[in-house]
Amino acid sequence: MSSKEVTRRCFFTNVAKYCGAGVAALGMMGPQRAHAGAMGLPDLDEPVQTGIWKMRDAQLMQYGEFINNAPIPKDYFDKPPDSLINGGAPVEWSHLHPNYYADDQKRSLVGMILATKLDKDLTGDIKKAVKLVGGFEKSLKKTDKILIKPNMNTGDPWPQGGTDHAFLKALIVVLKDEGYTNLTVADTCGPWGPTERVINMMGYDQVGKETGTPVKTWEKEKWMNIRNAKAEYLGKIGGGDGTVSYPADLRNYDKVIYTPVMKTHFLGGITQSLKLSVGLLHRADRGAHLHAFNHIFVPEQAAEINLPFQPDLIIMDGRRSLIAGGPSHGEEVKPGVILVSGETRLACMPGIRSRSPRQ
Repeated sequence: MSSKEVTRRCFFTNVAKYCGAGVAALGMMGPQRAHAGAMGLPDLDEPVQTGIWKMRDAQLMQYGEFINNAPIPKDYFDKPPDSLINGGAPVEWSHLHPNYYADDQKRSLVGMILATKLDKDLTGDIKKAVKLVGGFEKSLKKTDKILIKPNMNTGDPWPQGGTDHAFLKALIVVLKDEGYTNLTVADTCGPWGPTERVINMMGYDQVGKETGTPVKTWEKEKWMNIRNAKAEYLGKIGGGDGTVSYPADLRNYDKVIYTPVMKTHFLGGITQSLKLSVGLLHRADRGAHLHAFNHIFVPEQAAEINLPFQPDLIIMDGRRSLIAGGPSHGEEVKPGVILVSGETRLACMPGIRSRSPRQ
């Protein structure tokens, strides 16, 4: 045995990997512990404030109540065989590439600006932020078919619900002004579905009409199985081979732009660029893998969704942010920044450091 200190999270991670996630979940939560605090068991990490865990439990209970009463189809969380291409056999596909936004020494770049007060020049702010790292032309071609993937988590007001509709519209206007006209906005929402409901509540449908841009959900489209051989958690815990489902529609785009919101997540820690890829994961796999075993490996599995996929450009809205709770409810602050990068991990780092009120 090593004398190195082992945290509870590390310990139960190893238990899950070598003894099974069910054993780990039982050891962490107890056989009848439905919500944190019910049996007085300490939480995995030291919280910023004790209220964050009460907020987490409230959100879990609200989610359960929503599912029981929501206007969603009975098969909403199923993955029927006919929804998969290639007969359900894994597809050889990836969207991986060098970081377009790196200097001559291959060091990844991040651009960050203070947004104009009262959002008086949102299009100008987006242009300015992207220009700091070299401009749209470093990653995009005028002939590219471009997917814009926002955060369509819930129908709650921005920043809780997801990408600000005004921010999305400003980005589309900027792209079209610069000659990038073949655009599509697509995503799937969190458990507060169906996604069409979130699209309408957040005003994305109106953005599509005003800009002439298709806005859609992948929920009713075809999916493709991808085997992530390098995964250690996603699709592996419980004896799987790392196979999970992604939208087959991803193959139709040359480039992908992410528009995450800078905020915390009551299960994932933070939800910025890396966790935005949860919208690419089939809803059935979210329940079977991502949120299985009492949500104890959400951060690790959310990160591994990105193994076959990397966006070409990330434009993160940090004008408003959540520093506790999240994603749908939490403590809100106004950092007033916009971040741009071509690297998902790097984009998260300054976002974490920037989530404090502007002085």
